[in-house]
Amino acid sequence: MLGRTKLNVWNVLRGGSQMKEVEVKIIEIDREMVEAKLSSLGASKIFEGYEETVFFDFPGNPITIAKNLLRLRKIEDKATLTFKRFVEAEIANVRDEYEVVVSGFEAMRLILESLGLSAIQRMEKHRISYVLRSGVRVDLDKYAGEFSHIPDLMEIEGEDIPTVRSHIKLLGFQPEDCKSWTTFDLVDYYSGKKLKT
Repeated sequence: MLGRTKLNVWNVLRGGSQMKEVEVKIIEIDREMVEAKLSSLGASKIFEGYEETVFFDFPGNPITIAKNLLRLRKIEDKATLTFKRFVEAEIANVRDEYEVVVSGFEAMRLILESLGLSAIQRMEKHRISYVLRSGVRVDLDKYAGEFSHIPDLMEIEGEDIPTVRSHIKLLGFQPEDCKSWTTFDLVDYYSGKKLKT
Protein backbone atom coordinates (compact mmCIF):
# COMPACT_ATOMS: atom_id res chain seq x y z
CA MET A 1 0.00 0.00 0.00
CA LEU A 2 2.79 2.41 0.89
CA GLY A 3 4.56 1.62 -2.37
CA ARG A 4 1.39 2.45 -4.31
CA THR A 5 1.05 5.74 -2.44
CA LYS A 6 4.63 6.65 -3.33
CA LEU A 7 3.86 5.85 -6.96
CA ASN A 8 0.84 8.18 -6.80
CA VAL A 9 3.08 10.99 -5.54
CA TRP A 10 5.52 10.30 -8.38
CA ASN A 11 2.67 10.52 -10.89
CA VAL A 12 1.77 13.95 -9.51
CA LEU A 13 5.30 15.08 -10.35
CA ARG A 14 5.27 13.77 -13.91
CA GLY A 15 4.63 16.33 -16.59
CA GLY A 16 6.55 19.15 -14.90
CA SER A 17 10.07 20.33 -15.58
CA GLN A 18 13.10 18.10 -15.11
CA MET A 19 16.66 19.31 -14.68
CA LYS A 20 19.92 18.47 -12.98
CA GLU A 21 20.68 20.79 -10.09
CA VAL A 22 24.35 21.42 -9.32
CA GLU A 23 24.90 23.83 -6.46
CA VAL A 24 27.08 24.76 -3.52
CA LYS A 25 26.39 26.82 -0.41
CA ILE A 26 28.77 29.40 1.05
CA ILE A 27 27.84 30.30 4.61
CA GLU A 28 28.32 33.42 6.72
CA ILE A 29 28.82 35.75 3.79
CA ASP A 30 29.19 39.53 3.75
CA ARG A 31 26.04 40.30 1.76
CA GLU A 32 27.06 43.84 0.76
CA MET A 33 30.42 42.64 -0.51
CA VAL A 34 28.82 39.83 -2.53
CA GLU A 35 26.20 42.14 -4.04
CA ALA A 36 28.91 44.65 -5.01
CA LYS A 37 30.84 41.84 -6.72
CA LEU A 38 27.73 40.65 -8.54
CA SER A 39 27.07 44.20 -9.72
CA SER A 40 30.64 44.52 -11.03
CA LEU A 41 30.14 41.27 -12.96
CA GLY A 42 26.97 42.60 -14.60
CA ALA A 43 24.61 40.21 -12.83
CA SER A 44 20.86 40.83 -13.19
CA LYS A 45 18.58 40.72 -10.17
CA ILE A 46 15.65 38.46 -11.06
CA PHE A 47 13.86 38.13 -7.71
CA GLU A 48 13.60 39.58 -4.23
CA GLY A 49 11.04 38.44 -1.70
CA TYR A 50 9.97 35.90 0.88
CA GLU A 51 9.62 32.17 0.39
CA GLU A 52 7.60 29.78 2.53
CA THR A 53 8.71 26.15 2.28
CA VAL A 54 7.34 22.92 3.74
CA PHE A 55 9.27 19.65 3.44
CA PHE A 56 7.32 16.37 3.44
CA ASP A 57 8.11 12.73 4.09
CA PHE A 58 6.39 9.41 4.77
CA PRO A 59 6.38 7.78 8.23
CA GLY A 60 9.91 6.59 8.98
CA ASN A 61 11.30 9.36 6.74
CA PRO A 62 12.34 7.17 3.75
CA ILE A 63 12.67 10.22 1.46
CA THR A 64 15.08 11.96 3.83
CA ILE A 65 17.04 8.78 4.63
CA ALA A 66 17.64 8.29 0.89
CA LYS A 67 18.97 11.91 0.81
CA ASN A 68 16.09 12.90 -1.44
CA LEU A 69 13.70 15.80 -0.87
CA LEU A 70 10.02 16.57 -1.40
CA ARG A 71 9.26 20.28 -1.06
CA LEU A 72 6.17 22.46 -1.36
CA ARG A 73 7.10 26.12 -1.78
CA LYS A 74 5.10 29.34 -1.94
CA ILE A 75 6.54 32.51 -3.45
CA GLU A 76 4.01 35.35 -3.48
CA ASP A 77 0.94 33.78 -5.18
CA LYS A 78 2.86 30.98 -6.93
CA ALA A 79 3.18 27.48 -5.46
CA THR A 80 5.51 24.73 -6.69
CA LEU A 81 5.97 21.09 -5.75
CA THR A 82 9.52 19.80 -6.17
CA PHE A 83 11.13 16.39 -5.83
CA LYS A 84 14.94 16.25 -5.73
CA ARG A 85 16.67 12.88 -6.18
CA PHE A 86 20.16 12.57 -4.71
CA VAL A 87 22.99 11.99 -7.19
CA GLU A 88 26.16 12.98 -5.31
CA ALA A 89 27.35 15.44 -2.67
CA GLU A 90 31.13 15.53 -2.60
CA ILE A 91 32.31 18.60 -4.50
CA ALA A 92 28.78 19.96 -4.98
CA ASN A 93 25.22 19.01 -4.15
CA VAL A 94 24.02 17.30 -7.34
CA ARG A 95 20.41 16.22 -7.72
CA ASP A 96 17.89 15.34 -10.40
CA GLU A 97 15.10 17.87 -9.91
CA TYR A 98 11.46 17.47 -10.94
CA GLU A 99 9.15 20.43 -10.43
CA VAL A 100 5.55 21.35 -11.19
CA VAL A 101 3.58 24.53 -10.60
CA VAL A 102 0.44 23.75 -8.59
CA SER A 103 -2.76 25.77 -8.45
CA GLY A 104 -2.86 26.18 -4.68
CA PHE A 105 -0.39 25.84 -1.82
CA GLU A 106 -2.94 24.74 0.80
CA ALA A 107 -4.74 22.40 -1.58
CA MET A 108 -1.47 20.67 -2.47
CA ARG A 109 -0.54 20.41 1.20
CA LEU A 110 -3.84 18.65 1.90
CA ILE A 111 -3.33 16.29 -1.05
CA LEU A 112 0.12 15.30 0.20
CA GLU A 113 -1.17 14.73 3.73
CA SER A 114 -4.06 12.67 2.35
CA LEU A 115 -1.51 10.46 0.57
CA GLY A 116 0.16 9.69 3.91
CA LEU A 117 2.93 12.30 3.94
CA SER A 118 3.58 14.65 6.84
CA ALA A 119 5.27 18.04 7.09
CA ILE A 120 8.69 17.43 8.67
CA GLN A 121 10.04 20.98 8.45
CA ARG A 122 8.63 24.46 7.78
CA MET A 123 10.90 27.35 6.90
CA GLU A 124 10.67 30.96 5.78
CA LYS A 125 13.44 33.02 4.25
CA HIS A 126 14.13 36.23 2.41
CA ARG A 127 15.84 35.57 -0.92
CA ILE A 128 17.53 37.78 -3.49
CA SER A 129 18.33 36.01 -6.76
CA TYR A 130 20.77 37.05 -9.48
CA VAL A 131 21.70 35.57 -12.83
CA LEU A 132 25.10 36.13 -14.40
CA ARG A 133 25.60 36.43 -18.17
CA SER A 134 26.86 32.83 -18.17
CA GLY A 135 23.46 31.65 -16.89
CA VAL A 136 24.79 30.81 -13.43
CA ARG A 137 22.31 31.66 -10.68
CA VAL A 138 23.29 33.12 -7.32
CA ASP A 139 20.82 33.22 -4.43
CA LEU A 140 21.40 35.23 -1.25
CA ASP A 141 19.33 33.86 1.63
CA LYS A 142 18.43 35.01 5.12
CA TYR A 143 16.20 32.70 7.15
CA ALA A 144 13.44 34.08 9.37
CA GLY A 145 11.50 32.95 12.43
CA GLU A 146 12.73 29.79 14.11
CA PHE A 147 15.85 29.75 11.91
CA SER A 148 16.74 33.45 12.07
CA HIS A 149 19.96 32.51 13.94
CA ILE A 150 21.37 31.12 10.67
CA PRO A 151 23.67 33.80 9.16
CA ASP A 152 23.36 35.09 5.59
CA LEU A 153 24.40 32.53 3.01
CA MET A 154 24.81 32.19 -0.72
CA GLU A 155 23.94 29.42 -3.16
CA ILE A 156 25.68 29.16 -6.52
CA GLU A 157 23.94 27.00 -9.12
CA GLY A 158 25.16 26.08 -12.59
CA GLU A 159 24.84 23.44 -15.27
CA ASP A 160 27.83 21.39 -14.13
CA ILE A 161 30.58 21.21 -11.51
CA PRO A 162 33.31 22.94 -13.60
CA THR A 163 30.96 25.88 -14.24
CA VAL A 164 30.10 26.20 -10.56
CA ARG A 165 33.78 25.94 -9.58
CA SER A 166 34.84 28.70 -11.97
CA HIS A 167 32.16 31.03 -10.62
CA ILE A 168 33.14 30.35 -7.02
CA LYS A 169 36.52 31.94 -7.81
CA LEU A 170 34.94 34.66 -9.97
CA LEU A 171 32.91 35.73 -6.93
CA GLY A 172 36.02 35.89 -4.76
CA PHE A 173 35.76 32.58 -2.89
CA GLN A 174 37.73 29.35 -2.80
CA PRO A 175 36.53 25.73 -3.16
CA GLU A 176 37.21 25.15 0.56
CA ASP A 177 34.62 27.86 1.36
CA CYS A 178 31.90 25.75 -0.23
CA LYS A 179 29.50 23.27 1.34
CA SER A 180 27.64 20.56 -0.57
CA TRP A 181 24.98 20.68 2.15
CA THR A 182 21.26 20.16 1.93
CA THR A 183 18.92 22.48 3.81
CA PHE A 184 18.72 19.84 6.55
CA ASP A 185 22.52 19.75 6.85
CA LEU A 186 22.48 23.53 7.24
CA VAL A 187 19.84 23.37 9.97
CA ASP A 188 21.71 20.61 11.81
CA TYR A 189 24.98 22.55 11.70
CA TYR A 190 23.52 25.74 13.14
CA SER A 191 21.32 23.89 15.62
CA GLY A 192 24.52 22.47 17.07
CA LYS A 193 26.14 25.89 17.21
CA LYS A 194 23.04 27.39 18.80
CA LEU A 195 23.07 24.76 21.57
CA LYS A 196 26.71 25.62 22.38
CA THR A 197 26.09 29.36 22.82
